[in-house]
Amino acid sequence: MASTSASRSQAPAAPASQDPSDQIALALAERFAAALLPDEALDFDTARLAEAARFSAAAAAVRKGSDPAIAIESVSGTDSSGRHLRIAVINDDMPFLVDSITSAITAQGLAIDRLVHPVVAVRRDADGNLTDFPAGDASGERRESIVYLETERADARQRRGLVAALEETLADVRAAVTDWPLMQAAMREDAAGLADPEGAALLRWLADGMLTQLGSVSRHRDGTEEKPLGICRASDRSLLADSSFARAFRWFESGKGRAPLIVKANRIANVHRRVPLDLFMVPRIEGGKVVALSVHAGVWTSAALAAAPDRIPRLRTQLAELMDKFGFAPNGHAGKALVHALTALPHDLLVSFDDADLERVSTAMMSLVDRPRPRLALVEAPLARHLFAFVWLPRDVLSTQVRLAIRAMLEAAAGAQVIDWSLQVEGSTLAMLRFVLDVREQDTRADEAALDLQLQGMVRGWAGAVETELATTEEPSRAAAIAARYADAFPIAYRNASGAAEAARDIRVLRTLSGSNAPRRAVRLHRNPGEAALRLKLYQREGAIVLSDAVPVLENFGFRVLEEVPTPLDGGRLGYIHDFLVAHPADSAVEDLLARASSIEGSLAAVLNGAAEDDAFNRLIVATGLTATEANWLRAFYRYLRQAGMTFGIPTVVEALKNAPAVTRGLVDAFVARHDPAFTGNRDQAFAEAEERIRTGLAGVAAINDDRLLRSFRALVAAILRTNAFAPAAAEAMAFKIDSALVPGLPKPLPWREIFVYSPRVEGIHLRAGPVARGGLRWSDRRDDFRTEILGLMKAQRVKNAVIVPTGAKGGFYPKQLPDPAKDREGWLAEGKASYQVFIRTLLSITDNIVEGKVVHPAHVVIRDGEDPYFVVAADKGTATFSDVANAIAEAKDFWLDDAFASGGSKGYDHKAMGITARGAWLSVRRHFLELGVDVQTQPIRVAGCGDMSGDVFGNGMLLSKALKVVAAFDHRHIFLDPDPDPARSWEERNRMFALPRSSWDDYDKSLISQGGGVFPRSMKSIPLSPEAQAMLGLDLAETDPESLISAILRSSVDLLWFGGIGTYVKASAQNNVDVGDPSNDPVRVSANEVRAKVIGEGANLGTTQAARIEFSLHGGRINTDFIDNSAGVDCSDNEVNIKIALAAAKRSGKLTEDARVELLSEMTDEVAHLVLEDNRLQALALSIAERGGAPAMPAWSRLIDVLEEGGDLDRKTEGLAGAEDLARRAAAGQGLTRPELAVLLSSSKLVLQRELEESKVVDDPVLEEELVAAFPPQMQEDFEAEIVHHRLRREIIATKLANRIINRLGPVIPFELCEEEGVSLAQVAAAFVAAERLLDLRKTWDLLDTADMPETLRLDLFDRVAQGLRGHVADVLRAGRGTQSPDDLIEDLFGGVALLSHTTADLLRGAAQAQARRMADDLATSGVPAEIAARLVHLYDMDGAIGLAHLAGELNVDAAALTGAFADLGAALGIDWAQQAARRMNPSDPWERLLVAGLARDFQQMRLDFLARSKGGSPDAFVSEWLTANAVAVRQFRSLVARAQAAPAVAPAMLAQVASQARTLLGR
Repeated sequence: MASTSASRSQAPAAPASQDPSDQIALALAERFAAALLPDEALDFDTARLAEAARFSAAAAAVRKGSDPAIAIESVSGTDSSGRHLRIAVINDDMPFLVDSITSAITAQGLAIDRLVHPVVAVRRDADGNLTDFPAGDASGERRESIVYLETERADARQRRGLVAALEETLADVRAAVTDWPLMQAAMREDAAGLADPEGAALLRWLADGMLTQLGSVSRHRDGTEEKPLGICRASDRSLLADSSFARAFRWFESGKGRAPLIVKANRIANVHRRVPLDLFMVPRIEGGKVVALSVHAGVWTSAALAAAPDRIPRLRTQLAELMDKFGFAPNGHAGKALVHALTALPHDLLVSFDDADLERVSTAMMSLVDRPRPRLALVEAPLARHLFAFVWLPRDVLSTQVRLAIRAMLEAAAGAQVIDWSLQVEGSTLAMLRFVLDVREQDTRADEAALDLQLQGMVRGWAGAVETELATTEEPSRAAAIAARYADAFPIAYRNASGAAEAARDIRVLRTLSGSNAPRRAVRLHRNPGEAALRLKLYQREGAIVLSDAVPVLENFGFRVLEEVPTPLDGGRLGYIHDFLVAHPADSAVEDLLARASSIEGSLAAVLNGAAEDDAFNRLIVATGLTATEANWLRAFYRYLRQAGMTFGIPTVVEALKNAPAVTRGLVDAFVARHDPAFTGNRDQAFAEAEERIRTGLAGVAAINDDRLLRSFRALVAAILRTNAFAPAAAEAMAFKIDSALVPGLPKPLPWREIFVYSPRVEGIHLRAGPVARGGLRWSDRRDDFRTEILGLMKAQRVKNAVIVPTGAKGGFYPKQLPDPAKDREGWLAEGKASYQVFIRTLLSITDNIVEGKVVHPAHVVIRDGEDPYFVVAADKGTATFSDVANAIAEAKDFWLDDAFASGGSKGYDHKAMGITARGAWLSVRRHFLELGVDVQTQPIRVAGCGDMSGDVFGNGMLLSKALKVVAAFDHRHIFLDPDPDPARSWEERNRMFALPRSSWDDYDKSLISQGGGVFPRSMKSIPLSPEAQAMLGLDLAETDPESLISAILRSSVDLLWFGGIGTYVKASAQNNVDVGDPSNDPVRVSANEVRAKVIGEGANLGTTQAARIEFSLHGGRINTDFIDNSAGVDCSDNEVNIKIALAAAKRSGKLTEDARVELLSEMTDEVAHLVLEDNRLQALALSIAERGGAPAMPAWSRLIDVLEEGGDLDRKTEGLAGAEDLARRAAAGQGLTRPELAVLLSSSKLVLQRELEESKVVDDPVLEEELVAAFPPQMQEDFEAEIVHHRLRREIIATKLANRIINRLGPVIPFELCEEEGVSLAQVAAAFVAAERLLDLRKTWDLLDTADMPETLRLDLFDRVAQGLRGHVADVLRAGRGTQSPDDLIEDLFGGVALLSHTTADLLRGAAQAQARRMADDLATSGVPAEIAARLVHLYDMDGAIGLAHLAGELNVDAAALTGAFADLGAALGIDWAQQAARRMNPSDPWERLLVAGLARDFQQMRLDFLARSKGGSPDAFVSEWLTANAVAVRQFRSLVARAQAAPAVAPAMLAQVASQARTLLGR
């Protein structure tokens, strides 16, 4: 071993005087250095070698007898190389020692870093103490093997296990070496007793050094053992289990088994190589029976394993038999190939195979050497203890992953564990894996063919295997094409782990993701063979799914992710597969989930693709067995209830629904029973049964909150009238039409109907106050409470729409998938527009259509509410340019309204171009200032406003008078200040800016701005204020921030504050900003008591709150409401719709072409504007007339409020009206209702009257056709009269126009008072109004009043007088008509008599009536009333009673003039004329007294008519004269009573009541 290699570590030199132990360590270091090979020497420097020698010498210091010495020590260090475990083993030198020790250490999981193992001569004393290492030849000295190793560190438990393993190994080595000669002899002895010469030869061949014999034992049938040798002597461990020995006995007894029986033990050899022991069993036969088994244990030597097959007994015989069978020549290719195969195959296994197995395996090997390919063969070992699996692969395919995958495949198929494996590479192309599986406890056997096929798919032939799997569902050619695209993209790890069948399943899913309209992600629920756990595969078209996106989705379904295995296909370019191991919810079973896999997969995919919501409602799909569609219904119900005010969050709701499955299922079943068109049973019965299940389920709900929310769901389901949930349209968005009155707890006012739209992309609501309703659709920015926003707007729209046919409606939608506008403005707009389109389409999906004059219900929708075809929309915030989009949808659906569906489109009336909204609001402004004595068209006024010149309302409004001085304005971009503008020049500049395509205040010519003014961006931190600006704003600040400056503008002392932009800027002082609901303008908003403007004009909606309007009015400001001021916009849209409906009929009949229709619409623009603006003018005028009543009229208004509330047509709180006590206190303080309050009552009363008319026969009367025709422009009245007369909304148009005229002319109070006085309906009052208006030619009177030049206070007074005079005539018509609803009949009945009396009235007046007429004429002349108007007003009052007289004259068939003369004579004779005039002049504030005196005025007339009716056609004059003569005494007595009343200082209602009572008694004689 001596060497002079320079690389070998050298032992250090010994000092002159040294400790003996040091000398021994030094000597051992020399031995270590001499034993190291050059490469090994690199691991030991001098110090490390010396330390190793010192440690080993210490371990060897004492050793008694033959026992080994073992030392183990952990060494600490400063780095990983310094920290290690060192081991020293000292043992007598013998074979197999080093390899057995290293195998034992490696088996403990420790890697050996350093090793040195010299065999040294030693001297020990009698006690075993080491005294010296003799140098040189040391002949005759004792030899010991010293093995020193270093490994990685191990803990104490591992060290204890290592010591035990080394001790056991060394014992086995010693026993095997010691007993080797005896074991050889025993094997030769058994060979001598065998009858089979090849078996005997095999044993002798093995005994001659081809088997490392390790043990031997004789095993008797009773389990006793004798003659143990080697490891069988050293250990009590049995070589085989008792059951295996029993099988061996049976094997030999069967007569089919040959000796020796060769099997593999499960026991691993500790000696030489750590492999399963090879056992050779020879039967001992006595008396023809097997009484014992001689068992030899060992491992084949390397020489034996490498021996040629023709040199191995038994194997050589089998080789020869195969050569003969197949006719192979030894020197031929096939013969050589067979020999080569048997040489390459493991001999230790081959010798145990029977002939058939050997043939199968060897010939398989033959065919693979020249053409390597995947192949698998299984051989069951004798005794069925082991299964040998031979797996051949092309060398390039082999990898650790492949080997592990094959191992897993074999273990799964056999249901057993691999106990040993080996790898052999044949040449450079073929690799062979050999596995040994323990199958002792297995009853089933693996299918070799199936495993071989699986192997093909796992490695070579992968594409073909995938193709084969795909071909089970695809045509062969298509399967080949698909496999060619996808198969090779799967990584090797996937192929090994999953196989071709799973790949084919994945490919089928991935293919659903290809295509332009395909989803991006898909899902598959599955379970791997042999696994109990559930798995979810997520697929993505390109790239990996971010786990933070996927995991929350799975958790919302109730799954908990345990692990995830990603698989990219072609680096992710062809797709990505994420395989999740998940824990399913505790209250669900895997089998049940797999049975519903399709539903769950679709639901998950929809969420991952953004087509469904990612929330906890998805948990219901997994937990309660709902389908994704059913869970989505419940989600939509919740979204609506949340909008309606439900405060419970999603987790609470889902938990309640999950914990009450009977209620949840009942809700779904009830919904299906009512709305599924495919439902075939009894709907009512099914719904009742579902309701009963819900009730039963609710009884078991203990939590109060759960009960409340579940009952809300139940009520909502019952309130749904229609839905598209079962129609194809639901794929885009679901719609639910709801009867709002059936949903408990909704905030007021309650809509008549509402439609809730839900989808993951957009949500929306459409609220209608009645069957025929209109209003805009807005793009809301309030996700969680847009219904609250829309409800407030519907309320405002309802009162605003009092001037048009439809009542109020409003819609709003919230896009839920908007990109960030700061990053993608165009994308943001595009998504908003697309969401609007979804909203429109969905609303139409449950709306009736009209086809050929008949109502047609939508397909796939169950109708529970009758016909409902009227549905129109309009532009609003965010949708100003969307009308054409909406009309295109209506046209595509062939909706009957065509482009009347959304007014203001390219073929409609452009509100901005017409300036219609601003012009309407400007009429209100003019009315305010006219009553202040200012003509804004000619007299300058100072204006501040919200908006800019590019806007419709602000821009148009600020151009309507050239006298305006716009001193301040602001919008979201700039603040404009011009302290002292020149009206003419500034108007020209504003006009220039308005004409620009786009503009802002920054475009204003700065040279035209007066001293101290300017344009300032709102982005400035601070804005300087000139002295002029400070004076204008009332500020004493040199600079201020933009928000404060806007607030100052709102508080500035101007004549007009004009709102033309979006936002609410004025609140009541008692309100806070939260009440307003416009957080973006919180910093600039001011209180109404701070506003110093004289007039506020609301061209835009919601410029102020209603409470602020009232407070501003109470402080002396003039303001109407937004729904009064800016109603021209909606009025214009409604006129457009009505016109287009009529023209559509003409177009369908061929009477009108599309081009002619468009041209006609354009030609009528001015006429439409006139119709619209007239409505605005009359409403503002009506408010002024109503306002004149002041504090004395408060009781009457209070009574009207009560009536409207009792009918459900008004809610004080919602409308901002004070309580009765508060109003009474206000009246006592001398203040009446404000214009904003009166506006609410004006509109509400119109709506009530309109509804009553629509429900009556009045609007069907032929006399009102002219009302219908007059509602259209003159250009249509003749050419399209037929289309107008047969208009779809004929009745509604008449009702609207008539209701507006009645309320505008009579005021809101009189019609309702007449109902109470006369005990009639509003429809009857309306019919009487029409008759009285025609009979008395009042339209001419009103026209004169509207156009005459006079002070506004006088004009308002005259209008009020006309209304009061008309009131009595309407009452007379009601009495004369006895409740008829036919104005035509009334007019025909009364016209002749009234006309006659109209020409002779002045001649027929007597006494007090005549005197009253003269006084009125004088008063009117003195007041400056134009003569014609004065005459008409006097005549109106003079005609009091004429209607009743005309009616009576007709009934008695007498001359009306004669009857009237008798009527007048009787009144004068009795003094009743005076009493009637006194009653008419009274205007008490108390509602009861008002009813009393009004009734008395009519009674004084009616008692005379009743009296004259007794004349029975005789001469009225004679009848009166005779009666007066006959009752002279009673008449004188009555006249005395009247005289007393006349003489009283003040006439009280009680006096007149007494007079009336006695007069009725007197006239009854």
